[in-house]
Amino acid sequence: MARLPKERKATVMLQGEEVLFTFREPTNEELNDFLTSRFELKGKGPKDTSVAARCDFFDLLLVKVENLEDEQGEVTPERKDRIPSNWKQDMIMQLFEATEINVKN
Repeated sequence: MARLPKERKATVMLQGEEVLFTFREPTNEELNDFLTSRFELKGKGPKDTSVAARCDFFDLLLVKVENLEDEQGEVTPERKDRIPSNWKQDMIMQLFEATEINVKN
């Protein structure tokens, strides 16, 4: 029997080293809130707020960082502000938005 995952992992290559990020699975409510927060409907059309939404979702779900440091020491989930926004955005897009499932009829 297949089991729903409890976490997802992403690896970033940096200067020949692997940096591992671990995220908890979001609840359905958290995922729905994130997906709807990517765009605001105001005025003449939708406003793209996806970068900020992805960074916030990253910060919400991050539980572990391995093999990453800066001049102040090890980067941990408590120091997630040190992680570049473009990394956050790319990981969330790949892990939670660009997922595919195989549906058989």
